[in-house]
Parts: sequence; C-alpha cells; structure tokens
Amino acid sequence: MTTVTTTELDVLGALLAFDFIGFAQKSAALDPAGPRYGEAVGSAFGLAARRRFPRGASPEEIGAYVAGFLGSLEAGAEDFEPAVLEGLVAAGLAEDGGPGGGLTDPERTMQARLVLTLRWVRELGLGPDEQRELLEEAGRLTAV
Repeated sequence: MTTVTTTELDVLGALLAFDFIGFAQKSAALDPAGPRYGEAVGSAFGLAARRRFPRGASPEEIGAYVAGFLGSLEAGAEDFEPAVLEGLVAAGLAEDGGPGGGLTDPERTMQARLVLTLRWVRELGLGPDEQRELLEEAGRLTAV
C-alpha cells in the first residue's frame, strides 16, 4: 500500500473509532492536491455502500435514504445537497466505484464519503474486527 492509501485508511479508521484527535492529526497529513487523494476512502465507501445496499438500490430508494439521512441531523449531513449525496451513493454502488457523484472538489467528496461511511458502519453494526476487515479490503482494492 502507498503512504497515501495508508494515511487515508488511518483517517477513516480513526473516525470509525471516534478518535477525533487522531482523525484531525491524520487528516492534516493528507494532500487534497495529490493525484491519488480520495482513492482509498472511495474504495471503503463503495464497499460500505454495497454492504448497506446488498441488492443495489433504485434512484428512488437512494433519494429516500438521503432524505432520511439529511433529516436526521447527522453531524456533517447538513453540509451537502441531496442530489450530490444521491450521486455519491449511486457511484458507490457501481462495481467500479464510479466517479465522485457530481462533486468536483476532492475535499468535499472525501468529507461526504467519510460521513456516509461512518453512518453505514454504524447502521450495519460493524464491530472493530469487521471495520478492520473493511479497511484492509479497501487497501487491497486501492493497491490494484
């Protein structure tokens, strides 16, 4: 794994562990202008999306999910437009991970993916071992 991949997965791992100091420190090491910025978190996001929606989801189902997410007052949710989140979820459900779902700002894409991945991990009840497996699988996918 590259340093960027490892750092991104460390950032996500810190978030999943509710280690907000570690999250902030590790996030500071990321370079949003880097050529591979967001790939590892994008892989983890796609894996979590496909676990959350194992049979896929129609645009209507995605829209309803996003509306519920935005209506939940989840931390960070208010920062995004529904159409943007719907695009990210649809892209995450695509086998290849798809594009950024309409977000052109890599930092905003990363933020949205982190917030949604955290929510899905909680919804799915993934414990520390399953979280580690998710991060390891994302690392393998990113290395390919």
